Amino acid sequence: MKNIFKYLWASAALLPFLTGCNSLDLESESTITDANYWKSDTHFSAFNVGLHAQLRERSYNFFILGEPRADIYGDAPFGGEATQGMEIFPANSLNRENVGLSNFANLYGVINQINLMIAKTEETGLLPEATKKYYLGEAYGMRAFLYFHLLRSWGDVILHLTYTSGSTIDLANIQKAASPATEVMARIKEDIAASETAFNGDYSYKYGKHYWSLGATKMLKGEVYLWSGKQMGGGDADYRTAKGALQEVNNCPGIGLEDNFTNVFAYANKKNKEIIFTIHNGRDEYNMWGGTSFRNNLVPQQAYMTSGNYFDENGVSFAETKDAELNGLIRLQIKKDFYDKVFREGDTRKAGSVKAVYVKEGEDLVYRACFPYKFQGTMLPGGSERAWLDDYPIYRYADCLLLLAEAKALLGEDITTEINTVRKRAYGETYFEANKATVAYPNEKGGEFYSGNPFVAGDDDPIETVLKERLRELMYEGKRWYDIRTLGCTAKYSTANQKRLLWPIDANTLTNNRELVQTEGYLTGGEGEE
Repeated sequence: MKNIFKYLWASAALLPFLTGCNSLDLESESTITDANYWKSDTHFSAFNVGLHAQLRERSYNFFILGEPRADIYGDAPFGGEATQGMEIFPANSLNRENVGLSNFANLYGVINQINLMIAKTEETGLLPEATKKYYLGEAYGMRAFLYFHLLRSWGDVILHLTYTSGSTIDLANIQKAASPATEVMARIKEDIAASETAFNGDYSYKYGKHYWSLGATKMLKGEVYLWSGKQMGGGDADYRTAKGALQEVNNCPGIGLEDNFTNVFAYANKKNKEIIFTIHNGRDEYNMWGGTSFRNNLVPQQAYMTSGNYFDENGVSFAETKDAELNGLIRLQIKKDFYDKVFREGDTRKAGSVKAVYVKEGEDLVYRACFPYKFQGTMLPGGSERAWLDDYPIYRYADCLLLLAEAKALLGEDITTEINTVRKRAYGETYFEANKATVAYPNEKGGEFYSGNPFVAGDDDPIETVLKERLRELMYEGKRWYDIRTLGCTAKYSTANQKRLLWPIDANTLTNNRELVQTEGYLTGGEGEE
């Protein structure tokens, strides 16, 4: 594996010399590309590795686009850190001056490289047909994946489907107007179909679960058709397409839920049977989300974890536990009430997702806050703090089951099987069977727990059930904002201005490309204005 990723970085280092653009007067394909590349199967393999390396480099942006604008975060950090701009996401105070992510989250650079891979693979006669088709299945799937992020985040966006050459790429400098969201969605669906055709029923993880596969394309297809069905008028026909795609995920070899929730994310259990597509991280390769993006937003400081002032739920000082190895910054603080209002008694996902922090007031242990606990890193030999080398799942089987439940709920069908399969793992079979009257679907409803609960609702409404289980199951995986956007629940489960559900475009991009216009909702003024 280490040699594979050395090769990955060697390939990634070549990429800037292969493609790029600065204006519509595009340079001709570089002589380096013509003379020295695409001459052997090794070149195609290296470029494919490089594409996945570039996808990995955007993993933090996938999280930002898909989660923190929802209702999970927003309190002041319990350790007193400055949020340093991260507060704009849960506060939904994005505006033309504070866009959150500039240059369309840097996704077009990867798209451009994918375009080159598609063009060169389509025309080559060097590769065995099966290898050629697998590469195309990956490339079309990844391009659809990236455009789906762009569509959900900016709506109308530039459709860039041919590669451009030069030493750099900055699509802000291309004088090209955005295409309507309907055309972008049509292209996404075309790319999904092209990916399916190219894979031709091959559900294998040919290069590993950290590479795109047919299973990933089917997951994406499910998400895409749920969105187009609910948000773009596709209705039942699209829901049925989503349902079919998600059912076909069961063709992935060895697919299933891990027996224990925390095992899904365990450092020693990477690429387990639940994983469909993941971002791989590893020592001397890449930290989770790149650099310090995970540890400096969601991990407590070692200084106050070892101060003796903070305690776990058993009253033990964190200084005396393995959590003394944590060292980071909290800039996205989980809301205080989240800890007690999202998970029911017996749900193992609570301890596997959030860790409570207590202080002592006299003899009393008083709850103060909680922090993320799903990804826990690993202690390397000789280290004094944990290294954040966890893999970051993009698609996994529990996600599939809950998306399938969503499709069925939208079609008015029964969601019992999917919801209870996920809940049985969450509670453990023994507890679940003994407490079906209160925790099995559709029995988890009513009572004090749900009275005035701002995060989750009872099982009376199947759509609310799906949202609830996806929140409990998929925290930190970049899903919550997209979930409430898909199902039209942003007014209930976020602070967002309903005219500003999309993202603004940064001034530099607008200045360099006069054909672009600012996202609707941000045309004039700052926060709180149209």
